[in-house]
Amino acid sequence: MTDQPVQAEILDLGDDRILSAQIEIDAPAEVIFDILIQPRRHAEIDASQSVQYVIEGPERLGSGDAFKVRMKVGVSYWVTNKVLEFEPNRRITWAHLLGNQWTYELTPLSPDRTLVRETNNLRKAGWKASLSPVARKHEAVRRSIAKSLVRLKKLAESEAAG
Repeated sequence: MTDQPVQAEILDLGDDRILSAQIEIDAPAEVIFDILIQPRRHAEIDASQSVQYVIEGPERLGSGDAFKVRMKVGVSYWVTNKVLEFEPNRRITWAHLLGNQWTYELTPLSPDRTLVRETNNLRKAGWKASLSPVARKHEAVRRSIAKSLVRLKKLAESEAAG
């Protein structure tokens, strides 16, 4: 018997400006959330390799916090993200100046298993979305979100196992 490759489920939410995927992770929501609120760990998760490193920001994010990240999509640039929603162990959303929003929603399925949904919402960006190099590549972004969730799964499960 061969192991099936781990994959996240790409979701069709009926709006091509909302790019989303989800995965079940064998780890408590607290372990997963702790990874997500550490901006310096985002490059470990990002399968697109566009997140390079954190320039400035807190060690752990909280409501209203801002963090500046060096990015690379063709050319290097930086963005400052601000945390818009923060519900410990359940939900975090941040956005940058162009309005591009990233949300992680954690739904505990049991004490040691969590459904994680990652969503890139371009609706609030409006006309500014056309300025983003990411916004024009929806299918690639969907695949990258799914692959990033697989990376998060491996990282969280490893940390949960101790």
